[in-house]
Amino acid sequence: MNMRSVLFAVLVLCSLVLAGCAPAAPTSGTVVVGVTSELRAGIDIDRMRVLLRAGGEVRGDSALTHASGQLFFPKEFIFRDLADGTAVEITLEAFGAADAVRPRLVRTASTRVVGGSTLLLPVRLEQECVVPPGNDACPAPQTCMAGGCSAPDVDPRQLDPYSASWAEEEVAGAPDLCKPKDAGEPVVIVGEGQADYFPLDDLDEVQVEAGPQGGYHIFVAIRLKNLRRSGSITVVGGTVPELGHTLDPLRVIFTFDEDEGGFCKLAGLRFRLDSREVGIDALLGKVVEVDVTVTDSEGDTGTGKRKVTLSRTIL
Repeated sequence: MNMRSVLFAVLVLCSLVLAGCAPAAPTSGTVVVGVTSELRAGIDIDRMRVLLRAGGEVRGDSALTHASGQLFFPKEFIFRDLADGTAVEITLEAFGAADAVRPRLVRTASTRVVGGSTLLLPVRLEQECVVPPGNDACPAPQTCMAGGCSAPDVDPRQLDPYSASWAEEEVAGAPDLCKPKDAGEPVVIVGEGQADYFPLDDLDEVQVEAGPQGGYHIFVAIRLKNLRRSGSITVVGGTVPELGHTLDPLRVIFTFDEDEGGFCKLAGLRFRLDSREVGIDALLGKVVEVDVTVTDSEGDTGTGKRKVTLSRTIL
């Protein structure tokens, strides 16, 4: 065997050894669907159907309701440890309380798994995509985005790696009509209203209403500015000075609606009045000092107060 043949054999042997020692390419990956919403859970949306498909097969079909405490935003849905290249798809159908059959909004999104990666697939439920009565949603396989019908598929090369802080980062980096750049001190003004904001003066009478599942409440509404539109925590509290009684607080995370003059607004805050300790008969006609505190994802806080007089009748 000549020297050239020996060298060739050695090179072949080295190549085989290196190939055997090379690490295998990752064969599985994960996709996390991060859902945010401009529609408010418990007000605009009462129930949401979530359909998950991977490789064309149904992997999950569930209904989340506001009453059960499962319907809130932001929300994550996970396609975990699937083979590289597997197609994954999520379909969200959002229903209002008034119609349990016809969804107010339908949103679909899809992508593919990349082996060795955990990717974030962001999905936003937008007000522009609410289907007006009598109209149809986008024809399949298209979906609604920014008020128009588009293909639902997203190239995985365009997706960012998943981070547990994705929701905070999305809110912090997005333009915000409720909190513009160089915003001043937060402002919160307390009013009333179930479907819209209506102003109140101190000691104005507000109507007491019977709740659908027992209990009695008033509807509180607020106007605010210089606080984040989404992800802000709204807490409604109150005291009855004449009785020395503190009402149980209401804590929600709702997206605010745009209002005039640089303000945003939130209506339909169902603030319960009665409790085991104090029944509704003892509260009718009394003055309640209502306070509302809004804290956004950046830690800024605004508080508004209003004294209201409860009606002597129940609606």
